[in-house]
Amino acid sequence: MHLDVWGARGSHPASGMAFSRFGHHTACLSLRSGDHLLVLDAGTGATSLARALEVNPPRVVDILLSHFHHDHVMGLPYLLMSLPAETDLRIHAAPEGGLALEALVAAILSPPYFPAGIAGVLGRAACRQHAAGAAFDAGALNIRTHPLEHPGGSTAFRVADGARSFVYATDLEQPEEPDSAWVAFARGANLLVHDTMFTESEREVRRGWGHATIEGALQLADAAGVSRLVGFHHNPVHDDELMSQREQELARRRPGSGLAREGESLPV
Repeated sequence: MHLDVWGARGSHPASGMAFSRFGHHTACLSLRSGDHLLVLDAGTGATSLARALEVNPPRVVDILLSHFHHDHVMGLPYLLMSLPAETDLRIHAAPEGGLALEALVAAILSPPYFPAGIAGVLGRAACRQHAAGAAFDAGALNIRTHPLEHPGGSTAFRVADGARSFVYATDLEQPEEPDSAWVAFARGANLLVHDTMFTESEREVRRGWGHATIEGALQLADAAGVSRLVGFHHNPVHDDELMSQREQELARRRPGSGLAREGESLPV
């Protein structure tokens, strides 16, 4: 099982050569097994995924959306348009505040946010709205969810394929220490992909923004006994030099850990 990284930035894409080593696109990961494709978030990185799928499109696609901030859904229209009409397509999310998943997706695909003519794509997608903390299957994969503290809400996903599993946890307000339910959710995962957007000094002046640090990711990884930690949702103003310094510090404190790079494939 491998996770392909199509975008690892947060908030907005990073532009320029100074950001090329870790990538420019916003959040999008995918996991493919035969004719089944699992997609985690559809930020601008989903546009690259869409182009890659033109060669060998999957028959079944499950898209997991952590939440609906722009950096996580900007690429969704392009991904949906790239899929053949016969694709078995399902979109999963657990929106807060009584919001309806189908209405949220329809708005993204409709004027004034997107040109007319694509909204029909939604007619062949099954929108699967889940309650916070729900579990469900996507092909041969078992998916568990966990609500996260973030403005407007966000959802973490634990994806398991038999004995192996990974946790995708982005856009979460870092607690002073992880609570027992959060530790139990991540316990024993082979891979933890965790928001590490802020430095400690940035976090101090941006409390309430709904993001975490390397320190917060390490706290959860160690408490839950995960095998490997990979930082994600990179600050778009952090250039390669700063990112490399942060990655070196992470690897020093937890050998084998690193920061996600656009274009890499992460073994689970």
